[in-house]
Amino acid sequence: MTIVAGVGATINAGVFLCFSGFIMPAVGELPATQGIEAMQAFNRTAVAPFTLVGLDTAVVCVVVIVRALRTWGAAQSRGALTGALVLLIAAVIITFAANVPISASIDALHPASADAEARWAGLYTQWVWSNHLRTLGSIAAAAVLAIAALRPRPR
Repeated sequence: MTIVAGVGATINAGVFLCFSGFIMPAVGELPATQGIEAMQAFNRTAVAPFTLVGLDTAVVCVVVIVRALRTWGAAQSRGALTGALVLLIAAVIITFAANVPISASIDALHPASADAEARWAGLYTQWVWSNHLRTLGSIAAAAVLAIAALRPRPR
């Protein structure tokens, strides 16, 4: 399960890194109207894939946490627990506390409205910074889970 959680964390990290590294910078170069429309399109299409990867990995992480607590003396328990908790914070808590509400605000924008450009600039910046946090957290979780998975198992 630690390996599965690590793979899920790696996939999350890759998706978030793509957004931080080149998708959002490209969207940021567009005129506000087009940037808003592009982000609204991402928001419409992201729910199913995010649910599959993000929330399924979160469920696996909960299992990893329970197993780590049950086998606390084992060499991999602390790392598995730490990696799973970090992934839950990065991919679930930050997503639902920051990115989802920001995305909802972006979805509520009418691209051609008078205040859309000013609101877009602030929302874009907030979304990108919270995504950077998700990226870094998911990378850290993937690394810690990989190290935990390589530790010897109790016999």
